[in-house]
Amino acid sequence: MVEKIKLPDGRELCYELTRKRVKNINFRAKADGVVAVSASPRVSKKYVEQCLKDRADFFFRAFERLEAREKASEINTSSVRWLGKTLPVTVAESPHETAIFYEEECRVFTRDNSAENVKLLIDKAISKWFESVCVRLNEKVRAELKAKGYDPPAAVIAIKDMKSRWGSCSYTRGRISINLRLAAYPLETVLSVLWHEYAHFWHHDHSDNFYRFLLEMYPEYHKHNSVLKQV
Repeated sequence: MVEKIKLPDGRELCYELTRKRVKNINFRAKADGVVAVSASPRVSKKYVEQCLKDRADFFFRAFERLEAREKASEINTSSVRWLGKTLPVTVAESPHETAIFYEEECRVFTRDNSAENVKLLIDKAISKWFESVCVRLNEKVRAELKAKGYDPPAAVIAIKDMKSRWGSCSYTRGRISINLRLAAYPLETVLSVLWHEYAHFWHHDHSDNFYRFLLEMYPEYHKHNSVLKQV
C-alpha cells in the first residue's frame, strides 16, 4: 500500500513498505514517484519514515533523473539515439517491414509510413540489434575474467525495458538483465553496466569489496558509468 509523508517544506513523499527478512533497510526510487522500501518486521514504521524524511532531497533528485531518463531515451521518427550517436532516420517505401542501422543512419522500409508504424519498426530493430551487441560484450567480459584467473558462470543475457534500473543480476539463476534503454549510450557505458552486474556473482551487495573487485576488473568503470548519473 502506498503511503504519504508530509515534509516540513510542504512537499509529500510517497512510499511503499514491504516487510522482509533483510538485515538492512533498502530504499529504491521508482519511475512512478514512489520510494520502494523493504525492511525487517523489527524495524518500526516511525523509524522508516524518519529515514525517508532525512533522505527526501536525494529521492526527489532521483525522481528527476528517472524522468529525464525517460525523455532522453525516447525514440522519435526523425532521429534515433544508438550507441552514443544520434542517427537520422530515413523512410523508404517497400513491401518489406523492417528497420536497419546502416553506416551513420537508420533506414526504415515499410508500406505504412505513419509515425506509429515507423516507431514500432525502429523499436523492434533496436531490441534485436542491441541484444546482439550485449551478447558480444558478454563474451568479451567472460574472456577477460578467464584471462584473470576467474571462472565466470555461463550467464544468460536478457534485454528488458526497465524503468528504474540499468541492469540486474540474479546470481542464483546465472541471469543478467540489461536495460534496453542503454542502447542509446556508448558501448563503454553498456560495458560498465555489464561489468557491474557480473561483479555481483562474487559480491552480492555494494560493499567496498564489491567495488574493489569491479574496479580491478574494469578500472574505467566510474568514467563510463557516470554518464548514467547525469540523466
